[in-house]
Amino acid sequence: MKDRLFIIIFSLIVLCAVPTYAQVETTRLTTIKPINNHAYIAVKTNLLYDALMVPNLGAELNLFDNYTIYADLMFADWKLPQKHFYWNLFGAQFGARKYFGQQAADRSFSGHHAGIYGQALAYDLQAGNIGQQTPNINMSFGAEYGYSFPLTLNLNLDLEIGIGLLTGRYYEYIVEEDHYTWRGTIQRAWIGPTKASVSLVWLIKSYRRGEGKTFSWENTPLSFKFFNFKKKNKDKE
Repeated sequence: MKDRLFIIIFSLIVLCAVPTYAQVETTRLTTIKPINNHAYIAVKTNLLYDALMVPNLGAELNLFDNYTIYADLMFADWKLPQKHFYWNLFGAQFGARKYFGQQAADRSFSGHHAGIYGQALAYDLQAGNIGQQTPNINMSFGAEYGYSFPLTLNLNLDLEIGIGLLTGRYYEYIVEEDHYTWRGTIQRAWIGPTKASVSLVWLIKSYRRGEGKTFSWENTPLSFKFFNFKKKNKDKE
C-alpha cells in the first residue's frame, strides 16, 4: 500500500515539473477607416428643437478650404383644441460659414466656425388661454459663432449661437370659452439672440478596409473613444 502511494505521489510531482505548452491564438482587430478624414456632406438635427417637439433636419455642403453652406427645415403641427393647445410652426434656415483652426484642417465640419444666416418662420403658438399667430412670414438675419467637436468617427456635436434682427408681424389673441378674441397686431423688431443650437451632425464619408486607429482623439473635449470594428481576423502562431 505504501509502495502504491509513493508511486502516485512521485508521478504527480513529475507531471507538475514537466512544462506544459499551449497554442496561443492572437486576435487582430480590423477596422473600417475613411479614405481620408474629410467629408463633403453632413446631415444634422438640432436637439434643442427636438426637445421642444419641433422635428427638424438640415444638410451642410463643404465647398472648399472649409467654407460651407447649409440649409435646415423644421415643421411641427401639434393640436389639442379641447385643451387650447396649438404648437404649429414651419421654418427654414440657410447660411454660410467658415471653419478655422487645426481641428478644421484635420477633420471637416470641426473646430471653431463663424458665418452669416437667414431664417423664415411662420407659427401659431398657444398654450393655455393666450396665443400668438403670424399672418405672414417673419424674417431673421444675423451672424453666428459656434464650435463643433467629434463624438465618433462619423458624429460631431455642434454648439452654436446667432445674434441678429428678427422682424415681422404677429397677432396676439386670447381664448374665451369656445371662441378666440383678437387682442392686437404687433410689429416685431427684435435685435439680439435669434438662434441657438446643439446639433448632432453626421459626417458622410467614403470608407475602405484598413487597420489601426484612423483618427486622433488628442486635443478634443472627450475623454472616451469609439472604435468602429468591422470584423475579427484570427492568425495562428
